[in-house]
Amino acid sequence: MIRILIFLSLIFIFSCNSAIKNEHVNMDIIQFSNLTDPENYTLLDVRTNEERINGYLLNSTHIDYYDKRFLEKIDLLDKNKPVYVYCKVGGRSLKASNKLIQFGFKNVYNLEGGFLRWSNNQLPIEYDSLSLLTETKQEFNKQYLDSIIQQNETTLIYISTKWCAPCKKMNPLVDKFSNDFANKLSVIRFDLDRNSFLNEFYNISSIPLFVLYKNNQEVWRKNGIIAYGDIADKL
Repeated sequence: MIRILIFLSLIFIFSCNSAIKNEHVNMDIIQFSNLTDPENYTLLDVRTNEERINGYLLNSTHIDYYDKRFLEKIDLLDKNKPVYVYCKVGGRSLKASNKLIQFGFKNVYNLEGGFLRWSNNQLPIEYDSLSLLTETKQEFNKQYLDSIIQQNETTLIYISTKWCAPCKKMNPLVDKFSNDFANKLSVIRFDLDRNSFLNEFYNISSIPLFVLYKNNQEVWRKNGIIAYGDIADKL
């Protein structure tokens, strides 16, 4: 009888611990303003494009909760980083936080009060252009990608999206590569939302993605934030 009770107690403790590990944490969005290093976490804005036009938090990755590809897009985020989720008030961010937990994210924080509370406290806000409202369409296909690689001796494929905060950070670096190595390197940019064939072709797990080709052969690949020297050394 004692053994049975001990066994049941262990099951109960394990179940409680599992539940704790698989739940998001609620945090007042004002507390988030104390975090200072965006490279150590992901800030996820799940509002609509129309809402985001009126302002957003700096360094935020934007994935509309109502986007039919929402689950597909969040699966591209870094699961090893804490994720802080906000919407207008807190309802959608709560639902999105639960979905992130289901997708294997370990440290998820629902920012209560949302953008409304943030802006009402006169905290910093960034603004984008109306181009975010433009509908995206498929641009290229695998045949085009193959032809580009074959035409150039050295090619850097850069895959990103408009909503990815790390991609925005990498854009100036990609511009610099285009200028500094214009005589020996062709830099080809692809928007993943407009070129879904890339997902299957490269088996993309996170973005941005850099792929370097030499003489039609892939010689280097890396996801996420990179340093200038990461690619320069390969050239």
